[in-house]
Amino acid sequence: MIRATTFNRCLRPVRSPRYIHKSSARKMAVPVTVNELPTLSLLYKLKRIAAADDVEPVYAANATFNDKISVIKQDITTLCIDSIVNAANNTLLGGGGVDGAIHRAAGPDLYDECETLNGCATGSAKITDGYELPAKKVIHAVGPIYWSTKREGKHTALLSGCYRRSLELATENGLKSIAFSALSTGVYGYPSGEASEVALDTVRKFLEEGKGNELERIVFCNFLQKDEDAYFKNIPKYFPQTSSAEPNKQPAATSTDANELANKLPDPPAAEPKDPGEPNHKRQKTDTSDDDFVVVERGDVDEAEAASKKD
Repeated sequence: MIRATTFNRCLRPVRSPRYIHKSSARKMAVPVTVNELPTLSLLYKLKRIAAADDVEPVYAANATFNDKISVIKQDITTLCIDSIVNAANNTLLGGGGVDGAIHRAAGPDLYDECETLNGCATGSAKITDGYELPAKKVIHAVGPIYWSTKREGKHTALLSGCYRRSLELATENGLKSIAFSALSTGVYGYPSGEASEVALDTVRKFLEEGKGNELERIVFCNFLQKDEDAYFKNIPKYFPQTSSAEPNKQPAATSTDANELANKLPDPPAAEPKDPGEPNHKRQKTDTSDDDFVVVERGDVDEAEAASKKD
C-alpha cells in the first residue's frame, strides 16, 4: 500500500537539527520513498503523459522499462533513495541551485569528502556518501556549459557522459535506484528540451544494452516546470506507451483506489523562500539565502478516478 501523502504542507530539505535556526518555524522535510514515485506506466494510465500523434518513437514500447522510470517535480533532497545525482561544478565543493541545496542538506561531511576527490572533469561523475540526506549516496555529475561546448560540438557527448557515468557508478556500487536532477539546465544554459532528449536517449541505450538490469528505479527529478514539461513532451519518443493488452508488472498500478493513485504523484515545489537569518555550514561555499522549499498541494483526483473506473 502507498503511504498517503499529507497535502497542503510546507516542506524543506532534511538537515541536522544543529543547523536549524531557532527562530525558524518551517518544518523539516518528510522523506519521499521510491514506492511513492509514479512510474511511466502509471503516468500513462492516468493520462499525465499523452503520446503525440506527430511523434515517431525511436524505440519500441517496453513495459519493463516503463516500470523502471519515474518523472517527478520535487525537491531532490527529500528523496529516500539509493542515490541522487547532483548538478555539480568541477570543484565538487558546492555552488548555487540544486548543488548548494544538496550540500546544505547533507551537512559539512559531504564537503569534507568532496575535498578528497580532486575535482571532476566535465562529462563525468564521482560518488560520495549521502550523510544527512535521506539518499544513501550522492553522485556528483559535472555537466557542460551549453554555449561554449556547443561551439566545439561537444555539448551532447558531454551531457550524455554525465548520465552514463552516473548510471555506471550506481550499478558498480550495487545501488538499486537513482534520481537525476536536470543536469546543465540551470545557469549552464542547456535548453530543457535538448537536455531531456539527451537524458532519455542515454538512459534508454543503457537499458537496451542490459547494463541496467539491476536498477529497479531511475528517476528524473525536476525542480522547475520547464524541465518537467520537456520530459513529458519527449518521453513518448524514447519510452512509448505499451498496448493495453501488454501486461504491466507494477503492483501499484493495479490499485482501484483513486485517492491512492493521486497520492503517488508528489506535487511540485511552488516557491523558493529565502531565509537570510540562517547561518552558513562549516566551510560551506553556498549562499544560505537559496534555501529550497517544497509545497505539496492536493492534486486533481478526477483523472485518477476516471482511469480507475475504466479498469
